Amino acid sequence: MRLSLGENNNIQGLRNFTEWLLKIGDDLVGDTTDDESIVHIPSDILIKNFETALDDFIDFVYPDMLSNLSVENYFKDRVILAPTLDCVTDVNNKMTEGLPRQERVYLSSDSVCAEEGNMEFELDAFSPEILNGINCSGLPPHKLVLKVGAPVMLLRNIDQTNGLCNGMRMQVRRMENHVIECKTLTGNKAGSIVLIQD
Repeated sequence: MRLSLGENNNIQGLRNFTEWLLKIGDDLVGDTTDDESIVHIPSDILIKNFETALDDFIDFVYPDMLSNLSVENYFKDRVILAPTLDCVTDVNNKMTEGLPRQERVYLSSDSVCAEEGNMEFELDAFSPEILNGINCSGLPPHKLVLKVGAPVMLLRNIDQTNGLCNGMRMQVRRMENHVIECKTLTGNKAGSIVLIQD
């Protein structure tokens, strides 16, 4: 996490906040009972309106997103980290909804190459509904909804020699049926245009 001064340049306030965060990380803050700590969070950093919390958070991290879609380092300098895959899905869906262009849906393959001896069992055990519902780390969702301008991240190594590695962040420039054109935002080839093919 990188903290920076806001408009009021409250250096002491920022210093106090960073020390508080470090103490939380070192387990020096809070009341510990039964191996669980209760940390009291100051009210000035709590989310006040739960119904608009995600919208407010996205607006905070990506201020004036629509007017900055073509700004060189806008998405490179900002990221939202989420604790669970469900949170990642919520953030992705909300950000995609906020983009003005037409969405395109990409679906994963939802069939199994069954062995002859166990074919009936495997077809029942691995039905399309089960395969499409898998949501685990390292696998893309069954239904990927994208729009031009959306920030994306690679989840696996595609071409290490050209820098297309797990964790690389890119921005969608164009989409076709089986190819997505992106501009790389991170890595040693930042700024280059790549084609991702299914």
